[in-house]
Amino acid sequence: MDGMLADLAAAIPSISDEEPTAAAQAFYRMIANAEELVHDQTKHSTLSATARLISIKSQYNLSIACYDDIVALIQELLPADSKFPKDFYSSKKMLEGLGMPYEKIHVCYKNCMLYYKDNKDKQKCDYCDTPRYVDGSNKIPRKVLRYLPITDRLQRLYAHEQTAKMMRWHEEAPRSMYGTMDHPRDAESWQQFNVDFPEFAKEARNVRLGFATDGFTPYSITAASYSCWHVFVIPYNLPPGVAMRPENIFLSLVIPGPEHPGKNFGVLMQPLVDELQELMKGVETWDASLKQKFTMKATYLWSIHDFPALGMFAGWSTHGILACHRCLGDTNAFRLTKGGKASWFDCHRRFLPMEHEFRTQRNAFRKDTVVLDGPPRKLTGEEVEAQMNLQVGDRLTFNKEHNWTHINGLWQLSYFKKLLLPHNIDVMHNEKNMGEAVWNTCFDIVDKTKDNVKARQDLALICNRPKMHLECCEGLL
Repeated sequence: MDGMLADLAAAIPSISDEEPTAAAQAFYRMIANAEELVHDQTKHSTLSATARLISIKSQYNLSIACYDDIVALIQELLPADSKFPKDFYSSKKMLEGLGMPYEKIHVCYKNCMLYYKDNKDKQKCDYCDTPRYVDGSNKIPRKVLRYLPITDRLQRLYAHEQTAKMMRWHEEAPRSMYGTMDHPRDAESWQQFNVDFPEFAKEARNVRLGFATDGFTPYSITAASYSCWHVFVIPYNLPPGVAMRPENIFLSLVIPGPEHPGKNFGVLMQPLVDELQELMKGVETWDASLKQKFTMKATYLWSIHDFPALGMFAGWSTHGILACHRCLGDTNAFRLTKGGKASWFDCHRRFLPMEHEFRTQRNAFRKDTVVLDGPPRKLTGEEVEAQMNLQVGDRLTFNKEHNWTHINGLWQLSYFKKLLLPHNIDVMHNEKNMGEAVWNTCFDIVDKTKDNVKARQDLALICNRPKMHLECCEGLL
């Protein structure tokens, strides 16, 4: 709390000819409350005491009536001239400058649809006929999606003078003299977006956003299985080392379980997609560093996930021989005869330069195999969209010609098809999984090594390495 109050004190605006926006004025009113003590004999400011009491109410699920009674008792214990709020309504009004509201959106229990906008008054799902409310209850919904809008929080970054300056860092800071990539601004996808949307790039204060999502079990391991999913939003305008700090990563969606959302993930993303569409049009924002208003826009740039989460987010199943979302249907992957698993062994040679010596080594990889094919052609956004519209729902060709399971709601964004790299794999998970596989195989860890009987049998079928084949010992047959 002390650190937060110090930051707020530094955000008090200096005199300017231009008036801050209404949201910025609410923020600055909150700053004034931050320095006002409840009374002369305490170290607690009005803001810190109120924030702590609101936190206790949330933690212990206290009713508003209970909160008001507690505040009434506190008022009786305090001096008559104390600045402490009188009830829950007054407390909320004081904290409104934080600008962090959230919405409860009812969801079909099977995640088929949201009771949202045109569907907000419906009583059952249009797709599975599941009732909206618990049977016999007093309007208790079966499932609730928590949505925390990001617009106010992005505007808050510009309400603080120091942070507002850092939000222009990506444009104003000198680039590396060695040509290395030290920030996402140096990435090809970032620079290509500038080329495709020069009007957006012209304003350095427009925000580039990254998304990240994953599931976790909020209960103990011994409890019933429950998968809760979160969607986080990261503004990449900030300098390296600052953008990924916890205070600059915004929680946007809390998707309830008990099962993972699967192919309905795009349905649950709809409120965030709608807000992104509005952010691309622009919202009036106060820049505390330049003491002026400007129209702030924000865009989705890419997402970061582990491989299974990427499949749900992007709409391309990460199971089977077509699991690679880069190659799509143009892959040389195959299924192991004995092991039964999908394998991408020797699929890498097609990515090498055409004159590379590995391409013509007939028995160094798969036996009696020379690779002359080039890498799979990267489809444009328009081609991917056309392919999805044609193949989603076609179960006859699923996992044979395509792996599309659903169309992500992000395709509703007019600029999404222009993105060069809309989805990324979290390197940490790849390093961990690969490292564990190599370690367990090299040290022959029981039940975890990849060097087993079926692997040796498949090796004899695929490779020309007789010294590694299984040998049958007499007397053991």
